[in-house]
Amino acid sequence: MIGWVRAFLLSLLCVCGLVRADSDPDAIDLYILLKQIKQLNQVIAHYEQDPARRSEVPLFSDQKNDLIHTFALRLLRNQEHIGIDIQKNLQKQAQLKQTLLKSSKGNDIYAYMLSTLELRNLEADQQMYDFLEKLRTSLDFFSQEKDVKTLSMAVLLKFEGAMAKTYVLPTDLNTLNLHHLQDTLDDYKLKLKTYLEVLHYIQQHPDQVLSKNILLSIDMQWILERIAAILNKLFPSSHGLQSAKILLSLALLLVLLTLRKLATTLFMKFLDLFVRFSRKNEQVQQRIRNSIITPISTFLLIYSFDISIDILHYPHPTPIKFNMYLGVIYISLLGWLGIALFKAYGAALLATLASKRNGFRREVVNLILKVAYFFIVTITILAVLKQLGFNISAIIASLGIGGLAVALAVKDLLANFFASVILLLDNSFGQGDWIVCGDVEGTVVEMGLRRTTVRGFDNALLFVPNSELAGKSIRNWNRRKVGRRIRMSIGLTYGSPRDKLVQCVHAIRTMLEQHPKIAKFSDLDASTKQELNAQQDYMMDREHIVSMDDLMGYKSNLFVFVDNFGDSSINILVYCFSRTVIWGEWLAVKEDVMLKIMQIVEELGLSFAFPSQSVYLESVPKSLGAREVPKC
Repeated sequence: MIGWVRAFLLSLLCVCGLVRADSDPDAIDLYILLKQIKQLNQVIAHYEQDPARRSEVPLFSDQKNDLIHTFALRLLRNQEHIGIDIQKNLQKQAQLKQTLLKSSKGNDIYAYMLSTLELRNLEADQQMYDFLEKLRTSLDFFSQEKDVKTLSMAVLLKFEGAMAKTYVLPTDLNTLNLHHLQDTLDDYKLKLKTYLEVLHYIQQHPDQVLSKNILLSIDMQWILERIAAILNKLFPSSHGLQSAKILLSLALLLVLLTLRKLATTLFMKFLDLFVRFSRKNEQVQQRIRNSIITPISTFLLIYSFDISIDILHYPHPTPIKFNMYLGVIYISLLGWLGIALFKAYGAALLATLASKRNGFRREVVNLILKVAYFFIVTITILAVLKQLGFNISAIIASLGIGGLAVALAVKDLLANFFASVILLLDNSFGQGDWIVCGDVEGTVVEMGLRRTTVRGFDNALLFVPNSELAGKSIRNWNRRKVGRRIRMSIGLTYGSPRDKLVQCVHAIRTMLEQHPKIAKFSDLDASTKQELNAQQDYMMDREHIVSMDDLMGYKSNLFVFVDNFGDSSINILVYCFSRTVIWGEWLAVKEDVMLKIMQIVEELGLSFAFPSQSVYLESVPKSLGAREVPKC
């Protein structure tokens, strides 16, 4: 992260004309850092063997990791010296080779082993020096991470080969010489371990080696010294560099916090270059802006504090654990931003497609959004686990092994998911439809991945598993474009004359044919006919198989006939369809039709029959008929 700080300061200083190439007064030899890492390894190895001090090992491990991180950051800085006197090293190697030759002739085992170990120690320093020198001379402004890995891999293999060698110390030496040889061997092995850890870190984090070179090695120390000098003139009691660090970090914090709104606006402009449909829609742009401003502002807020903390820790790197947890926050914010962008742009784009003829349905749009959110959340969780050090490959492999158990545990969930896909493909119903399925009746609110939400007519909210809907017959009352049935039976008395019945039937039929709210195909509006014709053209391969009127939901049948002789009435069947399919409007049309029928019946002098029974006595008993009625 300090690289980003230096990049920002480079731009700032270039504008102000303050950049200069002074040497760093705090520059130290890289070899000193290697020695400090080696000493920490020695302390860690000693404490690991002591149960009473083993709990202190993580503390020293963190310090060692910080030093390795600092070593990588300072690797390509010209102010830092390698610290290995290569000429003196080569001279000592030549002397030790002569000593080895003499000791081999004189059968001096102790001198031979000691000289061998010292020679290997010097060769390890020489190899590290050659690697560092080659790294500095080979890498340039256009170097990439693979170049660092290639250079470090060659020397890494040499050190691993040297580490794999075993040395057997002679047992016929006195205790003092044997102890000296063992100490020398342990020191050599510890140096090899240190060099291997440094090289492995460079292999895993080549970007930290390149960052200083790419960012032109901004001299932060010089900037801090100039700020400290100004502070000392204004406030003699200030604390020099520490006060300069605090002032610089606060200044950058305020600048970045102030630029949050500008950064969001620029980000929106950048997105508009690629997403054309939102350029002319101010409402869509405002919705997108409201969705992404919070994650972007939060990101810039965290980033501002991150830069300030990096400056406060300079020249030492921030703790590795701090950077690890900060990375988790950045990944989470990136996932949040991805969801916000997809919710805004994706929903707007898919809604645009859904509004077109033969486009996506709203339920498909809803399903796509939910699946996309699921994948974004899953990828974010995996990235967070990787940032925390978990082996993602092992986690995925374990999920594959336990896939059968998981499938058995979530079989109902999977059944509901695939049922939702089937319902979408069948297009059985959509959001807002009035459906009846078994005991479930109401308006569809939402089709989810697992269940469908239905609002009952008693205002209760029903949650129906998709597998239940997919396995039962569904009655969809909303799949009617034009025509809601009106069916009634008009009962007239048996005393009605035949010609009056014929006039009544004719009058009712005429009234319905002339009624403006009764459906007739002859007077369907132009847009309705155009839609029906378009659907017929679109489904040309099915027009000889199914009735397009019935498939699309257009009904305009009209029948008025004397139907049957009932028990107490002569019944006239009235069968027609209202133009509207809305329940309230349909009730109004039905009421108007009934009142007009009553008017027709009254004008023709007919009367409605009602259920009745007539009792006829064929004979009356004589005793009952001869009895006189007493007078009052």
